[in-house]
Amino acid sequence: MDVDEPPVLEHRLAGRSALVRWGVRAWLLVGVLLAAAAVAWLLGQLSGLVVPLVLAAVLGALLAPVVDRLERHRVPRIGGATAVLLGLGAVVAGSVWLVVAGVVEQAPQISAQLRAGFDSLSGWLETRGIDIASGSLDDQAGGVAEVALDGIPGLLPGVFSSTASFLIGAVIAVFLLYYVLTDWDALTGWVGGHLGVSAEVGTQVVSDTVDSLRRYFWSLTLSAVVTAVLIGGAALVLGVPLVLTIALITLTTSYIPYLGAIFSGAFATLIALGSNGIETALVLLAVILVVQNVIQTVVLARLSSTALRLHPIVTIGSTIVGAAFAGVLGATLGTPATAAALLVHRRLSAAGSAPVAEAVGPTLDNDGG
Repeated sequence: MDVDEPPVLEHRLAGRSALVRWGVRAWLLVGVLLAAAAVAWLLGQLSGLVVPLVLAAVLGALLAPVVDRLERHRVPRIGGATAVLLGLGAVVAGSVWLVVAGVVEQAPQISAQLRAGFDSLSGWLETRGIDIASGSLDDQAGGVAEVALDGIPGLLPGVFSSTASFLIGAVIAVFLLYYVLTDWDALTGWVGGHLGVSAEVGTQVVSDTVDSLRRYFWSLTLSAVVTAVLIGGAALVLGVPLVLTIALITLTTSYIPYLGAIFSGAFATLIALGSNGIETALVLLAVILVVQNVIQTVVLARLSSTALRLHPIVTIGSTIVGAAFAGVLGATLGTPATAAALLVHRRLSAAGSAPVAEAVGPTLDNDGG
């Protein structure tokens, strides 16, 4: 019995040690989850500052090469950053103007086509024995309009609050973007030097992240061009007016996941409805659904997967996960963030193994000497 006791004791001690290790790991995991939840809650409370900061950082990473090129042509960074901001503002203002002008121009035709469509629907239902409530559709529409007008005063505070928040966030983002563009090298150097690794490795980590962003948005731009050409070409073939406006709106809204596709598709369909009737509008709508939901998704997944060296499933999955956690912003940055995380992991792994190799090398040389 005395001979068998030490192995039994060692086995029990080993079991307790493994249990202690798993317990420590479980508590560490709980701590990490709690810390992540606390960070997410804090970011949610500071979303009015965090979202503009993220947008400024992303736009700065994309537009900094333009300022660098202007600087090489002897344009000061302040002047280059100002020119880039003015150009970006002109693009945004031009896009909004095209949308408003197109809707205003086609408003009478759209109204007439909608009225004709309602009348056709009413007649089709009545021929099949479906009685529409007393009064014409015009009367019912008027009643709905009255109810909507009665509810507008209650919506105004929320609308004004959302508009004010958007404007304040936009102003903050513009100021942050200006300073990001003017001090790009200093900011990236500072971030790289405060990542808890050596300054050289930190600079490489920042470079990998910026490179992933630029590659992804370059792929997104190519897919947006393909989408705009296909939808604009379909509108041209169908004889829909404002083809250039439809193509430009499709191109610019392609950078906004989900909501951009809905907005551009609704705009093009309304223009087709107002100018060519319901048949043309339905055909164009079918083309838009196929292009935006099938062709653009496949093209973007393929291009971004090639540029970022990710599998298409990872690309689509990261977009879905990003949308679930952070909405539109998360959907936009999910794929480049995943690619950047993988690159950073490889970079840190390589940096962690390098000192070991350097330490082993001289020892072998000394032994051999």
